[in-house]
Amino acid sequence: MYALLYVDRYLRDTPLTATVPKALATELRSGCQVVFSPAGNRRKNVLAYVESIQAEPDPESSPEGSVVDILNRGIPVLTPVTMSLALWISDYYMTRPIEAINALLPAPLKTTVQDIVEVPAFMLRTLDRRIISTQLRRDILSLLQKQKKLSVRQLERRLGKKNLYRTLAVMERGGFVELKKKFSSSAPKTRTAYRPAASVDPEDVRRALARAPRQLEAFNRLLEAPEGHLFAGGQQLSHQALNALAEKGYAEKITVELQSSYSTGFSEPPKIIARLTESQQQVLFAVRNAFRHGSFRTFLLHGVTGSGKTMVYIELLKEVLEAGRNAIVLVPEISLTPQTASRFRQHFGDRIQILHSAMSSREKYEAWQRLRNGEARIALGARSTVFAPLENVGAIIVDEEHDPAYKQDRTPRYNGRDVAVMRAKQEQAVCVLGSATPSFESYHNAEQQKYTLLELPERVDHAEMPVIRLVPMRENRRLTPSLSEVLYLQIKQRLERDEQVILLQNRRGFAGSVLCGECAHIPLCPHCHIPMVYHARHSQLRCHYCGHAALFSKTCPTCGSNDLIYRSSGTERIAEELGELFPGERILRMDVDTTSARGAHAMILKEFHDKQARILLGTQMVAKGLDFPDVSLVGVLMADIGMNMPDFRASERLFSLLMQVAGRAGRASIPGEVYIQAYNTDNPLLAHVLGGCYKSFYRQEMEARRDLHYPPFSRLIALEFTSPEERGAERSADEFIGMLERHIPTEACTLLGPAPAGRARLKDRYRYQVLIKLTTHRLSSGLLKQLQYELMRRWQHQQLSVTIDVDPQNLM
Repeated sequence: MYALLYVDRYLRDTPLTATVPKALATELRSGCQVVFSPAGNRRKNVLAYVESIQAEPDPESSPEGSVVDILNRGIPVLTPVTMSLALWISDYYMTRPIEAINALLPAPLKTTVQDIVEVPAFMLRTLDRRIISTQLRRDILSLLQKQKKLSVRQLERRLGKKNLYRTLAVMERGGFVELKKKFSSSAPKTRTAYRPAASVDPEDVRRALARAPRQLEAFNRLLEAPEGHLFAGGQQLSHQALNALAEKGYAEKITVELQSSYSTGFSEPPKIIARLTESQQQVLFAVRNAFRHGSFRTFLLHGVTGSGKTMVYIELLKEVLEAGRNAIVLVPEISLTPQTASRFRQHFGDRIQILHSAMSSREKYEAWQRLRNGEARIALGARSTVFAPLENVGAIIVDEEHDPAYKQDRTPRYNGRDVAVMRAKQEQAVCVLGSATPSFESYHNAEQQKYTLLELPERVDHAEMPVIRLVPMRENRRLTPSLSEVLYLQIKQRLERDEQVILLQNRRGFAGSVLCGECAHIPLCPHCHIPMVYHARHSQLRCHYCGHAALFSKTCPTCGSNDLIYRSSGTERIAEELGELFPGERILRMDVDTTSARGAHAMILKEFHDKQARILLGTQMVAKGLDFPDVSLVGVLMADIGMNMPDFRASERLFSLLMQVAGRAGRASIPGEVYIQAYNTDNPLLAHVLGGCYKSFYRQEMEARRDLHYPPFSRLIALEFTSPEERGAERSADEFIGMLERHIPTEACTLLGPAPAGRARLKDRYRYQVLIKLTTHRLSSGLLKQLQYELMRRWQHQQLSVTIDVDPQNLM
């Protein structure tokens, strides 16, 4: 017997042939994870995945090694659908099959380094003595009787690798051993937390801390903590303030054991919907009807913000589970949408498994096993959740399908939304793509009747859409560098009525750059040649692309002048401005800097939900999935950010961001208003935002894209050539153009470039870009990959890297 394998670290496009010993032949199946031994043992044994099994070898390829063991107790880690999906990703996104397969599986499943074998505390042994009849099995038991616990690697060194995993699996089924994954820490994971000291009087402490406002605020928050303690880090709870409280005896440090089962950390009372609206019922009827017919179909659900799309999803999933099928729900970033996850959890309890990049290795492994074993029947998470090891999937939901977070920025560069549609096709399931601002590609597919368009044109509970107003910054008085008098007065009115405010500034840090007024010097990142962002709290200049940081003494490093201009305010600076304008008002800030700690997103949103603060300031994080009934005002502090980016999708992204954040206002009985501050008020995009009309904006943008042959009127492929030497990046890109033109006719595609990328240098590597527009012809995946490999081989001395990005979402 022979197996066709995709082997880890074998970067090739076709499977290799391996012999299969008779002892393994009966257990080996397609999708199994195996140990492959290359012929001649020139390389170490490596992991591999069975694509298919053959009785005879392919005449055109001879065996290159053998399968020496089967992992994961012989249970396939890839189902027929996920194997097929991996091969489709490899072909469509022009990557290697093993890279696609590795993207499907969680990291703990792709290693055997830390597998542990031990004798169970209580042995429930089989009566079948054949289980310990071989010498290898007796040797294993003999070693374990002496040491009780050994790693698989230790057993390999003492007993050899042949048949070891298969033998351990048989012994485990017989009750003689236990095979476990060992993770980075076998002890319970703990973290230092702080709680109020039991012996102090809160009023005495408040008086003592009257002149230490940060410590006073930290103490008050400890008193209000729902679990009785809080962790340092995250939203304005600094280590310094908490340690100072502990040194003064006002707080005490405790060690808290962290639960291994991942949770978003956010909860709220169940939102009771007495009855679906007529529009919701019509949408649900159409989707249910397609599901009951048991055939593949894709729906585009275009529903305004607050129209109740989530309740439609939940009602559909109830029917899917009742029919005995499973489901997948994708959200752009699970940490940014804890409310959505919480609402699904309220309805489905333990039947839903939340997947998250912040989960530990143990949590990821346990979550994968729960889904594979059928203990959980709904997988909910970000883009990689589309690969959940569920079988018999009946529905796949992609919420906020327009969001660029569904596009992976490393190989394989897949789009989770498009992979979801393909998986639904292979599963014969329904796929629902939902958004208030659908991607132009999806809306165009609906117009072409590839998708079925469904609409929710009004909000639930008779809530009205917010009124949107424009504030021309050139014509209005500014009270601070970032805030107009108009918006200040609106915020003041809301606070007087005890309502809440969300403010968007899509730039973090204190200032986007620092300019010397004396010599005009701007500090640039030495690795990326991009202005560094000033972060006042840590007195640092930071590059937001490579992470380089440098201390900043508030003097010009070139001429020593103190005459500095802080340009382009970020969230950190605006939080200071708001604190000066509204003294005593607590400002919650939500950006990458304040949410780096695990659970920080949920903590901030929980505090805002409980009205511990009435102003929430943040980057685009505050535009996604938030539903707070008391938010009556949304302010966009600088709508110009991103307006003039050299990317044909820039307008679409900005329109979506503005409409999404506007949708946070007036979601209940309190009417909502949105004030958008801008300098470039003549931009036609803003007129469409003020009218709140997606369709008119879509039609205008589509005319321009049709004329310029941009997606969805063409297929776009971006190739990036990077090297530490600019000459290597530029000349290899030129060479690629010549090579491609020799293989395809000029009318088959349009070539743009080569040209420096929008950010021409990142992380000490120069970047050149070539764009390929395909309108009628399809470019062979094999051809592009062949040219990619050839160029990287020729320019190896220049450390050239060539990446292929199919359907790119960012051309910078």
